[in-house]
Amino acid sequence: MDVAALQWGRRPDGVRVGIAFSSAGLLRAATGPRQEWVRLHESALRELLEQFGISVIQLDPVLVGPDVAQDKSQEQVQSQPRTPEMAGHHGG
Repeated sequence: MDVAALQWGRRPDGVRVGIAFSSAGLLRAATGPRQEWVRLHESALRELLEQFGISVIQLDPVLVGPDVAQDKSQEQVQSQPRTPEMAGHHGG
């Protein structure tokens, strides 16, 4: 059975955000070459994230993972706004 998993993190201010990428290249740059993914429309991603109380989508973060300067239990993401074409990832 295939299972798709949402990916989310926290901004430096603590707000939980859904993670999305506008291209496969930007996803690979942030998560590595072996990260699997699925294409989702933004409205589908928002609907899925809403179930977890997340209303903000962080588009094209440059790093997906813990911030080495902060507590390792918190994730930090950074991005510049772009129009989403691709979001989420395929877990496995």
